[in-house]
Parts: sequence; C-alpha cells; structure tokens
Amino acid sequence: MIKFFTRIGLIIAVFALTLISPALTFGQVVADHDHHHCGYDPGPEEIERLETNLRMAENLEFRRSGNTIYVPIKFHSINRLDGTGGVREPDIINQMCILNEAFGRYNIQFFMKDRSINYINNNAAFNNASLATAILSGARDNRALNVFFAQNTTSGGGGGFTLGYYDPSNDWVVVRNDRVNSTFVLAHEIGHFFSLQHTFFGWEQEPWDEDIHGNPVMQVIAPGGFNQVELVDGSNCTSAADRICDTPPDYNFGFGWSAGGGCGPFNIEVYDRNEDLIEPMQNNYMGYFLNCPDYEFTPTQVDVMVADFMSSSRSHLREGFGTPSTGVIDAGEIVALNPTDGEESDFHDEVTLVWEAAENATYYYLEVSELPFFGLNMMVEKFVDGTSYTLTDLDELEFYYWRVRPLNDTYYCADRSPTFSFITSDVGVSVNEISESEFSMRLHQNPVPSGTDPSVIINNEYGVQNVRMEVFSVDGKMLMSSEKNIPMGPHQRIHLHTGVLDAGMYYIRMASDKMQRVEPFIVH
Repeated sequence: MIKFFTRIGLIIAVFALTLISPALTFGQVVADHDHHHCGYDPGPEEIERLETNLRMAENLEFRRSGNTIYVPIKFHSINRLDGTGGVREPDIINQMCILNEAFGRYNIQFFMKDRSINYINNNAAFNNASLATAILSGARDNRALNVFFAQNTTSGGGGGFTLGYYDPSNDWVVVRNDRVNSTFVLAHEIGHFFSLQHTFFGWEQEPWDEDIHGNPVMQVIAPGGFNQVELVDGSNCTSAADRICDTPPDYNFGFGWSAGGGCGPFNIEVYDRNEDLIEPMQNNYMGYFLNCPDYEFTPTQVDVMVADFMSSSRSHLREGFGTPSTGVIDAGEIVALNPTDGEESDFHDEVTLVWEAAENATYYYLEVSELPFFGLNMMVEKFVDGTSYTLTDLDELEFYYWRVRPLNDTYYCADRSPTFSFITSDVGVSVNEISESEFSMRLHQNPVPSGTDPSVIINNEYGVQNVRMEVFSVDGKMLMSSEKNIPMGPHQRIHLHTGVLDAGMYYIRMASDKMQRVEPFIVH
C-alpha cells in the first residue's frame, strides 16, 4: 500500500497548492496550524433539512417531468469605500455562463434578478465579509439566492482563509473575489445552499491519515464526532456522511491530493472496516479533489436540490417571476446602425447608439471607451434593455469606441460584438433646426470611381443657406473645407473639388448655424 500524507505533509501540500494553483476551488480553509476547516458549518437543522428533502425527492414528480427550474440569483460586489477592488459586470456575466453550463445538464438554470448587480462600498465588508453581517443583511434581496463577492472571508471554524462558504443562518453565499469564474467554488456553495453536504461529511477537520485512522478504517464514528463512517456496501448510506446513497464513501481524500494537479487517479488502496476497497467519486462537486476536468452532481444530489427549491421554505424563489427568456445567442449578428461604424455623429453632445438586435437577446451589456482596447478608462459599463443608448456631453471631433454583449435571462455565453467606432461632430444638438425634408444631401455617386471628383445632390426647400462643406478621412483628418451659398431649389449638384482621393472610406459634412448633414462615401 502507498502511505498517504502525514498530517504535517498534508498541510504543506495544501499550502503549496494554494500558492501555485488558481483552481483551489472549494469552500475550505488552509489553516495556520495542523488542520483546516470548511467555510460551511452546518448545524442539526441543516441535517434535518437534508433528510426532509431526501424524503420529498422520493416522490418528486417535477424531477420526472424533465421541466427546467429557474432560480433567481442576486450578485453583490463588495468594494472599498471608494468603489474600487470589487468584481465587475463582465466577471459576473462570465460566472453566470459557467454556472448555467454546469447546471444546465440537470435542468436547473439561474437568472440575474432585476438584470443588475448590487454594489456595496464599505471597507469593513470588503476586508472581511464574515465580520460585516449587518452590512450584508442590509443589502440582502429577500427574493433571490444572494451571492456576495468579497476580497477576504473567514470561516466559522478557525484561522486561515476561506475561498467560499454558505451561511445557513443568513441563507447567503460568500465567495472570494479571486474565485469569481471558478468552475467549482460557486457551484459547490450553491450545493450547500440547496442542503447538500460534503461527500466526506464528518471528516472536514481531520482528513484520513493512515497513521491516525488505520487501514482498514475500523472506527464507526467519523472524526467530526457524530457522523457514522460510511461503508462501501451502502448498508449505512442513509445515515452516514452526506446521507446520499449514490455518492460513494470519501474520507476527505481530496484534501491535499496533488496527483494530476489535484484530480489524478486516487491510487491508494484504502479499505473500510468490512475490508471493502474505497473508490471515491473524485469529480463530485461536493468533494475536495481539485482541477477535475468535468465535475458532476449525482442523480440523488440533483433530486435533493430540486426538492429544496420546491419546498415551502423556498417559495420566495419560485413565485412571481414568470418564465425567463432563453435561447442561444450569436453576437456576430450585431451591426452598428447609428452611427454606422466609423461614421461621424450628427452632434457631439447627444449621440444615440443604435445596434441591430441579436436573435434571442433580451438585453445587452454596453461598453464605451475613448480607446479601442477598452480597459480601465471605460466611460460606460451598463446593462441596457433594448438596442439603443444615448450618450451625452462628449468632446467635439473625438473618436469613441463601443461594443455590446448580447444576453438573455439564462444565456450568458455569447461573445462581445465587434468593436464599433464613431467620431463626434463639432455641432451641438440645438443646431439642427432644419428638418431633412427641408434640406437634404446625398452623394451623386457612392461608391465614387477612383479619379473622379465627388459631387453631392442637394434639395433645399428651406431657403438660401451659407454652408461650410468639409471632407474627412476615416481617421478624422480634414482633407477639404470650403464655404458655399446653396440657393433654394431641388436637385442641385455641387462638386467638392477634393482632388484625387485614394481608395477608402471618407465623410462629407455640410453645416450651417441651423443644421448639419453628414454622409459617408467610398472611393474605389
């Protein structure tokens, strides 16, 4: 037999994994001394709730129907007092994509309640959410599964740091900021939210060690002091460990297991007191093996979660929401309608962005920046209902860049749209006093053949206009500017006299003190 970690070796291994592995993704604590604690600390009421749900699951017609359940979730981003340091909307969107892909196979889907994220700016809660219960209570949404992201957390069971935990007394989940977008942490804690226990329940603070527990493991009660040690033959599966019979025994073998990055084959022969070989389910969401390529819940675990959702204590999650929007979304369908990509806006102090709707999208996440690579200089980061958004007070003759990410209530995995750009004009919104029917402009030819002097056709029903005519390249460089008097009358052709233009895209702007018109054209 291969000897398992000694207790000191166990802690060293886990500490090393904490330093090198970004996917140490379970609700556990790496302790300062000789043991660790799980962030979730269940009491007798939680075991009673689990057992009630197990009885209810035996007659759960809803599960047999194959219908999907929809769970409202409210995310809270805890920041420093100055509003910095917390997770942002793109992080949450990605987390929702991961979460719904993980639970979709079990006909469980989550949707963001109110299509929004709550921001809490408080230094005490940011530094340690578990010591700021009053602040979290004030933000809690009573009609959702509440998930708080914080910089630091501690467990209810000892020192070190906690990656995530479910708090039964307040019925909320807390996750460290650096575990957002984990494939495991939030799913694990949601399992606790829906009454699931660890597969190794009772072994949290003292994982199996051959020097301590022997091999075969002869003890009847797990180190936690009240749970039976589960047997391979299933004879005590309803009263031992997690009380679930399709999860095999696990004596917290995953804690400190380093083979294969944390989920390599468990090749140690450990036997129970019947001398049956224990083969833990390493990729179970409620275990502690790390970096498994595809975690799973067992059928009974899923039935328990659904039973908990359907219980009277969870009615606040079911009633009054209607059916959330669904369907796969392709962001590649989105094009900019106004201003079109690279076009000059009509005004600088009021620019309405309009884009073509993506199929199945019911809202969007809009990002606007002064730089094409976006980043920390974002001007707008906002969830938007519909397919338009109005920007105000932009600088004159400046380039701006924007993109949207299409969403619906259950699909968060679409890519962002292409990045679109526009240049603002130097005209304010109050200038456009003349309607299009009174004064309009179009290119005589568009595209314009190379070597041809561009010309425009003007219909002027307003009266004599003294206008300034300008031609710009797509990067905003002015190539021509002249003043012209436009007499009243229809179908007037005016040559621009730009000289020879290289092939490419250009803009012509015609402006007076009462109106502005902009048209793009192409030379080829």
